Amino acid sequence: MTLMRALLPRVAPDVTLAIVALLLLATGSAMIRGVYAGAGVTVPTEWLRQGVYAAIGLLAMLAASRIDLAWLRRIAPAVYLVSLVALVVVLLIGSSEYGARRWIAIGDFATIQPSEFAKLAGSLALAAYAAEREPSIRTVLTALAIAAVPTMLVLVEPDLGTSLVLLASCAIVLAAWGVPARILGGFAALGLAVLPIAFAVAVPDYQRERIAVFFDPGRDPLGSGFTLRQVEVAFAAGGLTGRGFDGLDSALAGVAPRASDFAFAQWSEFAGLAGALLVLGAFVLIAWRGFQIAGAAPDAFGRLLATGLTATIVLQAAMHVAVNTRLFPATGIPLPFISQGGSALVAVLIAAGLLQAVAAHRPPSARGAWEERWG
Repeated sequence: MTLMRALLPRVAPDVTLAIVALLLLATGSAMIRGVYAGAGVTVPTEWLRQGVYAAIGLLAMLAASRIDLAWLRRIAPAVYLVSLVALVVVLLIGSSEYGARRWIAIGDFATIQPSEFAKLAGSLALAAYAAEREPSIRTVLTALAIAAVPTMLVLVEPDLGTSLVLLASCAIVLAAWGVPARILGGFAALGLAVLPIAFAVAVPDYQRERIAVFFDPGRDPLGSGFTLRQVEVAFAAGGLTGRGFDGLDSALAGVAPRASDFAFAQWSEFAGLAGALLVLGAFVLIAWRGFQIAGAAPDAFGRLLATGLTATIVLQAAMHVAVNTRLFPATGIPLPFISQGGSALVAVLIAAGLLQAVAAHRPPSARGAWEERWG
């Protein structure tokens, strides 16, 4: 029996999901090193720091994959409340960057972004609540309130991208819960009705400028429109197979968040259309495996939790790609597993670990061919 055959199924009940997550993690590492290497720097500090976060995240993923779902369900309310407290704290004492207050500084060497962990806590709390109840007007309103509280706190930071991901993932969980489409449509229509008021009250001036640039690409090409114009140049420069991992010659060299908010564009310039399609294919695999895990879950809690976590990962990736390809206004949302950023990386690896925890409870008949081969 080979070492892989002996260990891999024990570490990852869903081997396909684990391999895809690790490949995306390696992709992010290569992209970040390419951004910061050069000019005599062979081991960039930022790359090493991201490696530390990756190691922490992998350990957290392994721990999360071993969690007992019954115990996780019991502590869901406490995890949710802690996440709300963290979101309030960041509004009171958080540090500001790029016009938003989203981070809590830990000394001079690290920061924590509570909104990244609020995505996990929201999915967990919503699954725990819905698993014990049947959908009705009262319970659906309560479920929406569970999602609305962290969403509003995140929106105040402001972080429009994360807020939209929280709401969209909530809608997918409600659909998986069995809420009729007409009810979901009614709430969606209500949300659209209050959207102008929310825009006037909650959207800051810099975000309005981003929306204006989205609708008018030629607006202020050397100012607010500079980043998106350079993103277009980066995609074009990548061609089919990429221009290589030389960050100094990148079209995005003058864009500060190119390794985070514009990671997909930067990777596409480095690795070309072929590399971009591989990343998109990887997230399609994550969606497939995640919803397969949800469908084979042994109970409602596992099913709804896996649905919420998968939706959160995939929706965040979709929004990041949409922003980078100018299909959505810039919102500053990271690409899961790939973008530079400690909290985002650790949180998404924990989400992958929790999906593995749900997968561990599947019946043997629900395992994929790869798992059967190595099991």
